[in-house]
Amino acid sequence: MSRCVKKQYKWIVLFACIVVYSSGNLVRWNYTGISSYLISEWGIGKPELGILGAAFFYAYAAGQSIWGGATDVFGGRKVIPFGVLITAGLLAWFAAADGFNQALVIRACLGFVGAASFVPCMALLSKWFGKKGRGMALNLFSGVGGGSGEAWSFLLMPVVALFMTGGGKIFGLQTWRASTLLMAGVVLVIAGLGYLLLRSDPVDIGLESIQKAEDSKNVQSVSYKDAAIAALKDPSFWVITLVWQGFTVSLRLIPGWLPIYAAAYYRQGGMTKEQAMVAGGAMATMYVAGRIIGTPLVGKFSDYLLSRYRVPRTVILLGIHCLILLCLFCFTRSLPNPFVIGILCFFTGVFINMFPLVNAAAAEIWSIKTGGLLMGLINTVGQFIGATALTFSGFMAVRFAVAGAGYSSEFRGIWFLAMIFSGVSILASLYMVFKARHAAE
Repeated sequence: MSRCVKKQYKWIVLFACIVVYSSGNLVRWNYTGISSYLISEWGIGKPELGILGAAFFYAYAAGQSIWGGATDVFGGRKVIPFGVLITAGLLAWFAAADGFNQALVIRACLGFVGAASFVPCMALLSKWFGKKGRGMALNLFSGVGGGSGEAWSFLLMPVVALFMTGGGKIFGLQTWRASTLLMAGVVLVIAGLGYLLLRSDPVDIGLESIQKAEDSKNVQSVSYKDAAIAALKDPSFWVITLVWQGFTVSLRLIPGWLPIYAAAYYRQGGMTKEQAMVAGGAMATMYVAGRIIGTPLVGKFSDYLLSRYRVPRTVILLGIHCLILLCLFCFTRSLPNPFVIGILCFFTGVFINMFPLVNAAAAEIWSIKTGGLLMGLINTVGQFIGATALTFSGFMAVRFAVAGAGYSSEFRGIWFLAMIFSGVSILASLYMVFKARHAAE
């Protein structure tokens, strides 16, 4: 491999991480696009769907620092494909689940193993991309990887399930079970691709270490343990977890309920359950489009502001959280037509998926050496809060619903819940901005 090719290998690593993360997002939301089938077959409702989602994310939260720390120690090439391989097996098991209780256990297992896709990839990419390109790279990873996985879940899975209703089978399975098994096969292929393409560090192929270039000599001389302890003693580290949790809550509530929200809108317009399910998934892909198209552009813009004008990423995060709050408020209103809903979904997809800027900020405040562990801990706090919000989201929907008030009333309590946590993130972002300005003086 020539040196010129080696210098461009970071883009291959980014591509592999995008593909891996797409499988992770498919798994986390695999039940939403097929929720109508689960409701009919298992006799469950909105509260059970909320619990089914939360089971994944509680376990996902517990696995963050474990998989992140393992990546710091063993390297991403060993850790990431191993986790994706186990995920494929668990997804195939979900396809054969015989009821809600068994599905709950499988979803929890999927959550713990699913933690091998996000934080490890973020830590890996932070070692391959420097400050000038990190914001764009992390948001490209999150936007394209997460968005494509959600598109599979929101649109492709219900379409395949609908096709299989007509008599098609995969290994004797039909409808949602067949589509789930098909996706398990896709995830299995992605595990092999990840092992083939990923490299844990630029030094593995003879390039200079970005970590060593960015860390000061004092930091380089500090052990991994001491660097981690120093970060954990910094109050700003724990405040930045509150900046993160606002994204997490929105990411747990909006993608999880958006296809169901859109399907309810179309059902109100006279569509059948099956038609509304597919139409709702199609509407949710507008959110996915915002995530894929918008987040890398905003990430690149943040790199430009940082390098050219030294605008801290915390200032950008503050503005983004204010825009998220505005989008959530709009969802509480009765929107006039599908076009307006689609536009709102698009911009919501942009704003709530800007969370990689938190990781970029953390990597620039503390050492990349401990990136997996610290990002894992930040994510753990956020994921537990997000999972708790998702647990209560179905009950909030019931609590604030108004009989005869239309489709928007069914979901108003969910958006109110997200607005509360978004407000907390705005306050935490203000603290981080004040802290950054005070440190610069």
